[in-house]
Amino acid sequence: MTNSEFQAVVFAAGRGTRLPEVLGDAPKCLLPVGPYPLIWYSLNLLQQHNFSEVIVVVLEQEKLEIQSALENTPLKLKIDYATIPNDSDFGTADSLRYISDKIKSDFLVVSCDLVSNVSLYPLINKFREHDATLALLLFPSGFESDVVMPGPKSKHKPERDVIGIHAATQRLAFVSAASDCEETLNIQRHLLKNRGRLDVYSRLVDAHVYVLKKWVIDYLRRKENISTFKGEFLPHLIKKQHSKRPLKTVQDTTSEVGVVTKNEDNVLHYVGHTILDQKITQTSLFNQSLSQAPYHGDLLRCYGIQAPKEAIGVRVNNTLSFLAINRKLASIWNDLCGDNHPLISPGALVKSTQTKEIIAADNAKLSEKTSLNFSVFGPNCIINPKNIVANSLIMSNAVVEEGCNIDNCIIGHRAQVKSGSVLKNCIIGPNYVVEEGTHSQAVHLSNADQFMEIDIQ
Repeated sequence: MTNSEFQAVVFAAGRGTRLPEVLGDAPKCLLPVGPYPLIWYSLNLLQQHNFSEVIVVVLEQEKLEIQSALENTPLKLKIDYATIPNDSDFGTADSLRYISDKIKSDFLVVSCDLVSNVSLYPLINKFREHDATLALLLFPSGFESDVVMPGPKSKHKPERDVIGIHAATQRLAFVSAASDCEETLNIQRHLLKNRGRLDVYSRLVDAHVYVLKKWVIDYLRRKENISTFKGEFLPHLIKKQHSKRPLKTVQDTTSEVGVVTKNEDNVLHYVGHTILDQKITQTSLFNQSLSQAPYHGDLLRCYGIQAPKEAIGVRVNNTLSFLAINRKLASIWNDLCGDNHPLISPGALVKSTQTKEIIAADNAKLSEKTSLNFSVFGPNCIINPKNIVANSLIMSNAVVEEGCNIDNCIIGHRAQVKSGSVLKNCIIGPNYVVEEGTHSQAVHLSNADQFMEIDIQ
């Protein structure tokens, strides 16, 4: 029922500002994660939940490249590419507002950088059960905690949110960036009154999966000063739950739509269900008026659903998480994608007979007389003979010439490692050429600055 009940929107227009070490001029959504581009995992997740059509938001100049990459993957989705201007400085809320004419029903918003096997049905069912305005998905943090970043030593400072959830109802009380909070967290009294225990979390990750009412997009159109969804619109919407402004209620008795309310801002809200549903509810033993608990008269209701601890869930939004998912992918592959998707693409050419737990994307060429272990090889990369590659990530269109030894490294998009080079714990930036016979350890080699410290935000 999900496809007929909800539309799905995938954001893929991000510029990847937190991935400068590996991104180069390639679209963030096409970063190689195992045998497929990053965006494939979000789209595959939706396909597994019976969506057959998806709106993908992309930059205008990147549309053809993304479209071409996805055509070479085993997806059966019908994709509607919604483009935004290349020169725009759009945040996610701006992008959603820009393509709002395409939204005709309640909808899901998913980020292109999500890699997960979580079931979305508990999230969707919570949204349905409580006629919610918003329901969002949360993961435990720490997926990257045991991964050692190559390059110069640096301290990883993960972005964290402070999230308040009412334990009994899973209602969201607040979501804010931990960096915005002082040493003392002030909680408004009305968030505690008659609402039971409030749990406050600082180690949950917003998966950037949101289920939203159709009217939310209409409301967003009016709020032109809001640019970002996560940073601005989400806290705004959650805060609006507790607004007690007087409402004018108008009921169309000739329609099956139900009750529509209008507040002082002249914003329309859908309340309740169809007239038939209301009659059923009135005769139910479990009838609960909107003015009674557990809703406390709140016409807007926002929920936070935590994924099971055993679920796989990571947002690939910085270099460390990008490295972590590629490092762990072979061990979690069956849980993530099942047996239908091989770790070595049918289009890859693997001649090496000395391999262990490798992943190879489409058109990767791995020559004979090579030792390849615990590594990921992106699309169109070339590994020439007489090479040793271990615990490394070789990105798309990179070339490794003969006689190299590469250990715990990231070799960037279109980078070239010339003959006889020995690299350990290094990051080689996009398009960089490592000269013949180079011996380097724990450095970041980049065209912008050959020896550059990494500051992960």
